[in-house]
Amino acid sequence: MNTTKHLQSDPARRKKILRELRAVILMSLMITIEALAVTLLYTPAGVVTGGVTGIAMLITYATNGAVPNWIFVMVANTPLLILAFKYLHIRFTVYTLLMTVLFAAELALFGNLPMPQLFDVSEPAWRVVSVIFGAVTMGVAGGIIVRLGGSTGGMDIVSLLLNRKYSISMGTISMSLNVVIAIALGVVQALGAEADRLRVGVESASLSIIVLFVMSIAFNNIILGINRTKTLFIISDHWDEIAPEVLNKMHRGVTYIPCRGAYTNQDKTLVYILTKTIELASIRRIVLEKDPKAIISIIDTREVIGKGFSAVN
Repeated sequence: MNTTKHLQSDPARRKKILRELRAVILMSLMITIEALAVTLLYTPAGVVTGGVTGIAMLITYATNGAVPNWIFVMVANTPLLILAFKYLHIRFTVYTLLMTVLFAAELALFGNLPMPQLFDVSEPAWRVVSVIFGAVTMGVAGGIIVRLGGSTGGMDIVSLLLNRKYSISMGTISMSLNVVIAIALGVVQALGAEADRLRVGVESASLSIIVLFVMSIAFNNIILGINRTKTLFIISDHWDEIAPEVLNKMHRGVTYIPCRGAYTNQDKTLVYILTKTIELASIRRIVLEKDPKAIISIIDTREVIGKGFSAVN
């Protein structure tokens, strides 16, 4: 009863809870779409997606289904999630944990249900349509999840950790691993095929690489690039509350720029921040919680060289 009264008397807190609830529901919907894409579009066509899920599918193909993909998804993500709890933002990690568990559970569920066949993958043209449609679906769904401040675990965690420590581009890390996974699929299918082994392997590897490329385009168009740098200019009378929150929670540097409003002729302090796209949602949330009337200018920055961004070559 006291909790209900407290929420009713605190509109800002209630609004925050509802916003987080909407984010969880939408991320859960996107995870369900990704699990359906793996089950209905990728698996029948015999191709792989990227990251930990791609490795899980590769193992399933190599063992003829003896090791279900959802088992490896859970096993591989467990140590990565432990690292995320230690080194990454707590909200990002909690959401990633929830989405990883849901994704594995849905892969297990859909894998044991009679599912419809959307495309006749025995026909080469429809096989290509199936995997391209799957790539677009996975890319869009994954991009929405990241924009909401979560992830599907796996390589997202590895990429973030390596990027923070060595300033290696997240795109470079993910694509390098994904190409290796696609080539490994070609090798596995070439060894297992009864006839035309080389052709089968090359086709599967080539299709998987195309899938990964299309998926990355869809993903980047949704979130404007995970590893892209953003320049933020924040105009707020609560600048002295916003800056410490960004420093302490996001571990991003903040610069104060003295300025003067032309209309009011009053001195103001402009808050200048360089950040990554994946951190943008969290910083925006911090700013608007401190000052709903704040003005935030978000600018695409081509490159930033220095600690926490691009390495100096």
